[in-house]
Amino acid sequence: MNIIDIDFEKGIVQSDFKTWTIVSNDNNQYLLLQREENGRYHVAEADVMKKHLWEVKEINYRDPEGGTFVFDEDSGITHIA
Repeated sequence: MNIIDIDFEKGIVQSDFKTWTIVSNDNNQYLLLQREENGRYHVAEADVMKKHLWEVKEINYRDPEGGTFVFDEDSGITHIA
């Protein structure tokens, strides 16, 4: 999906068809995103420079401090230090 707009202050990313919440931001280069739809969570990883995001089922993301994240469709993203 293409990124149409990013509002870093509000923590929102607008893609072609969906609005996402920024969960983690790696120096405005890579983003971990989440949205809820019909009681299920969806997660995406985004490349800001390429203005593209990929919806994924498993997370392969580390924040700038080295923390990791896990994802569950029922509860969303959880940050593990």
